[in-house]
Amino acid sequence: MKQRNWEIIALVAILVFGLFLRVYDLGKPAFWIDEATSSIAAKNIIEKGLPILDSGMLYSRSYLFHYIQAGFIFLNSNEFFARFPSVVFGLLTIFLAFKIGKEYSKSGGIISALFMAVFYLEVFFSRQARFYQLFQLAFFASLYFLYKSKENGKENRNYLYAALICFVIAFDTQIEGLVLAPFFVIHILCFNKQKWLAILPAIPLVSQFFPALGLSASSTVSAVNYASDYYSFAYKMRYLLILFIPGVIWGFIRKKRLTLMLILPSLVALLGIFTLKVFALRYSYFFAFPLVLYSSLLLSFLYEKYGKIMIITIIAVLLFPSNLFFPFSYVNVIKPVSVNLRDYSAPYTDYKNLPSDLILKMRNSVLVSYFSSDVEWYVKKPDFALAYSMTGVGEDQISMVNQEGIRVDKYSGARVIESRPEGKYYLTADSFSESKLSVSQKAIHSRMIENCSVEYSASDLRIYEC
Repeated sequence: MKQRNWEIIALVAILVFGLFLRVYDLGKPAFWIDEATSSIAAKNIIEKGLPILDSGMLYSRSYLFHYIQAGFIFLNSNEFFARFPSVVFGLLTIFLAFKIGKEYSKSGGIISALFMAVFYLEVFFSRQARFYQLFQLAFFASLYFLYKSKENGKENRNYLYAALICFVIAFDTQIEGLVLAPFFVIHILCFNKQKWLAILPAIPLVSQFFPALGLSASSTVSAVNYASDYYSFAYKMRYLLILFIPGVIWGFIRKKRLTLMLILPSLVALLGIFTLKVFALRYSYFFAFPLVLYSSLLLSFLYEKYGKIMIITIIAVLLFPSNLFFPFSYVNVIKPVSVNLRDYSAPYTDYKNLPSDLILKMRNSVLVSYFSSDVEWYVKKPDFALAYSMTGVGEDQISMVNQEGIRVDKYSGARVIESRPEGKYYLTADSFSESKLSVSQKAIHSRMIENCSVEYSASDLRIYEC
């Protein structure tokens, strides 16, 4: 009983510290581009009941996340409340690591929760107004509940129902969740009595398999290149990769079915990410969970084998690669952070810190922009938009034809133009959008800013007065 009380106290302390790291200056960094889009979609839920953008497009990604986010934005329309749902999901992920770690060893729960609380990707993605933390939570919670639905020869239907709910949430959040479907079908048919429930994950597997396959780059060379890009992000935490492998092997020896259920879908999903047509760290982020979990479990196994001498090693692994010693290349967050994740695949434009007098002028004038969501959040909805490709694939990924037959920006509903509007206007040219312009679009851009003055210039943004 005394040991149980200490475990509860330790878990509460870890969760409180994890909360502190996640809410510290939560509203300070400017939105990166997708955060702005999610927050605009949530605002539209409050106004219209559905995430229908002003262009008329239904933003049909992660309904659950955006409705929850809308509830928080209804309380206060700022960055803190827009990001707070991910804080909650981050804390639940720490608790999930505790529960899974406990399945392997007595100390596995606390040690896994501790490292999950401070791992830098877990902290940063728990501080975003975006749904990637929810996806990670739902992905691994579904597998954990599926494992618990048939444990020690006994069946628990409530765990199976919980697993299916989490599967639906994961699939709703990211199409990547489709990876879970065949594992659910196989497990239900082999281990659960209610075999008819296998129909539920089988439906999206059959209906969405080929659309999901279409997202692949269909190129071995591209897959290898993207894998190397992801590895460049993982290089600074290569020691975790070294700990991860024996942790998985030792975990498999102790809990074969649980380890296979967590690792196989993760590896399939990760390999699928390497074949996508674009590189984005956020797509592979979910894999941070098993990486940290099994690295932590290895430490717990060694602690139980060799005793208190391992406490020194655990403390060293916790503190040495942290931002206490490496302020720019850290793996663990011990000191709270108040900046965005340094991730070039998730760019942001710092409209938040524009001079207030310039913002006022832009609000009272005609405004032309490229990417519009962050402009709309921090300045106003643009009057006109310029086309470009957000991924660099093709020439135009931001426009659509609305019900009136007008070509508009699909995020803001602003009319897409290719020539200068009449009269005075401001043009916001963020560096992300400019970097994606085609040759013909660069020519349009040059005509748009001809004889204009630069009112604001920074590494991420130029604002022209024309």
